Parts: sequence; structure tokens; C-alpha cells
Amino acid sequence: MAMTQRTSKGRTAPSAHHPPRIPIPQAAGACTAFASFTVSIAVGLASSNPTETVLSRALLALALGFVGGFIVGLVCDWIVQQEVTRIERSTMESDRADEAARAAAEDDLGGLTGVDVLDDDEDSLAAQAVQTENRTASRRLREKNVQ
Repeated sequence: MAMTQRTSKGRTAPSAHHPPRIPIPQAAGACTAFASFTVSIAVGLASSNPTETVLSRALLALALGFVGGFIVGLVCDWIVQQEVTRIERSTMESDRADEAARAAAEDDLGGLTGVDVLDDDEDSLAAQAVQTENRTASRRLREKNVQ
């Protein structure tokens, strides 16, 4: 949806960041009206009809072209809205499924996640550091003996 700002006359004007949005039915109607008018003028002049006849038929083609294009635009707009609604629904359902999967995974782990600290007692942390140092030292000693 286009952002709008109030002008000094109280009307809304499109924001500088977003171009104005032309509704699909109006755009389709205008395009078909212009095309039918142009074709009608070209065909009328090519067939050597009088100017009044060419212009009256071209204006009739313009009006009918706009009505037909507007109806086609309404159908297209409805199809787009249905598709947007379907995509939003499927996105919401997949989000719910992801949340349910995350909750189930946490339940399987007994509420543990990858960042939970199981034992933060300083004695156990110091013991782990000593064990790590001993493993590293023994690995280096083995490497020296092998060489």
C-alpha cells in the first residue's frame, strides 16, 4: 500500500519514497481503451470513411474498450487478492509448524537448549580446565615420543 502525506489542501499525496499505486482495473481499462481507440482510428482512416464516422466509432470503441478492460482488471485484481491470501495463510501455517517443531524439540531435550549451562560450580569448571590441560599435555608428549 502506498504511503501518503497530507497536503496543504487536505488531500493525500503520494510519499516521496513510494510511487503512486494505480489500481489494476483502472490501468487495464485505460490500456484497452487506448488500444481500441487507436485501432479504430487507424482502420477508419484506412477504409476512407468520413471523419465524423471515424471519430464517432473511435469514441464508441474507446468507451467499450474501457468497460471491457475494467472488467478484465477486476477479475485480475480478484485473482491477485486470492493468491496473496493463500500465500499469507500458508506462511502463517508454516510459522506455526516451525514453532511447534521447536517446542517439541525442546521437550525432547527436557527443556535444554544449546546454550544451557548444566553445572556452573567453580570447582567443576576448574576440574574441567585441568582435565583439558592434562589431555593436551599428554597428546603433546605422545607426539614427541612418536617422532
